[in-house]
Amino acid sequence: MESNKYCPIGRKKRHTINTPKSEWKKYRPDRYVYHLNYIGKVNQSDEDKFLKRLSFVFDGICGKDRGLGGVWANNQIQNVTSLWPICFDSFGLDNYEYLRFIYEFDVWRIDTSLINNTWYLDPNLINDATAHGIYATDYLYCEHTIHPSALKLFTFDVRDFCFFNFELPKINFKLAPVDNINRIIKNKWETS
Repeated sequence: MESNKYCPIGRKKRHTINTPKSEWKKYRPDRYVYHLNYIGKVNQSDEDKFLKRLSFVFDGICGKDRGLGGVWANNQIQNVTSLWPICFDSFGLDNYEYLRFIYEFDVWRIDTSLINNTWYLDPNLINDATAHGIYATDYLYCEHTIHPSALKLFTFDVRDFCFFNFELPKINFKLAPVDNINRIIKNKWETS
């Protein structure tokens, strides 16, 4: 089964990083980092979602060693509006569209204590983070595949949603685990 090839940053140039590796900055992430994956429109069938998610169960989140551009992850989960790629892809959406848009993403929590991957500050943001008013330490990059045993799947469960001044959204949410997928990951990889 082929993995979902969605990559939040640099996807328009087919997973490219323009910053030379000599300028990359290693970073020790929090225990949990979060990779958002576009799962599809809200009305997409549960069967289609299940099949897309299974590629992560068997392949993990594929990196350069599997022919993709690497793995991008968020080093924070408190502010939905700052998560890649939501902050990038939601530009121009109205309130209702924005709320529906959040539900089009899966959240793969990566337990960095279970893998031996080297993490970097996102090379695409090293020089531009401060200029854009964001924290570079919130956006990380790893070249190599994330093994499925380090993954746990969640979806957004939005509890409260309002806009202040019609520009700055405030979203209260929790992460809801996707039990059927998490059970498969546990059964497949815990016994291996």
